[in-house]
Amino acid sequence: MAKIKSVVVAHAAQMSQQIGGAVDIFGSFDNLIQPIFPHPMMRLSIVLTFEEVMRPTVFEVRLNGPDDDLISRGELTPMIDPLGVGKKIIDIDKFLVKNRGRYTIDIFEKDGDELKFIKTETLFIAEYPPQRRFTEEQIEEISKNDELIRSVKTEFKPFGFENPIKLQHNLLKGSVIEEGYLSIPESDRLEIEGQEIELTGVRRQIEWMFGNPIPKEEEKKEEEKIEE
Repeated sequence: MAKIKSVVVAHAAQMSQQIGGAVDIFGSFDNLIQPIFPHPMMRLSIVLTFEEVMRPTVFEVRLNGPDDDLISRGELTPMIDPLGVGKKIIDIDKFLVKNRGRYTIDIFEKDGDELKFIKTETLFIAEYPPQRRFTEEQIEEISKNDELIRSVKTEFKPFGFENPIKLQHNLLKGSVIEEGYLSIPESDRLEIEGQEIELTGVRRQIEWMFGNPIPKEEEKKEEEKIEE
């Protein structure tokens, strides 16, 4: 029975044009850290390496979400070298990471109409940025220094929304919220256009900025030039 040697997840992958049997991989990852979900990916590539394949073999793969819900399934037949090792790249365009959690792949070997289970592998774990915890001393130190970031204004457009949402998050409770901006509720949940948006990841990402030096005007202008 064939075995699965490795599963590599990346933003892009292709068979190498220079080295036979090799794969060029761009942006491989194990964890997908994002401030908000659903998170759309332009492309997802999964590189499967099989071993001990003694004959041309068809495999079935199933991609599962965090709740073990089936995302997609398909069949593939890898090209096998004389040593019984074969590789196959699965490319998925516009892959939507709907929820945070563990995404997995089930791999089966097909023998006629019979499916033989080989292995379940983790593809990646989708999660919010880690939580930052402040001590009272840190908060006091940042609040006394006008050169350090203690308030962040930002805007983002959740998946499926036409208009961006403007948010302001302050280190100090009770600080003024600028007109046109919304504060992040203590529950981290905000209802917009009849939909509830989870803002835990956004808040965590912003809080890692608190206490950093406020960018100088020259740096801001340079950043704007680069973005343009």
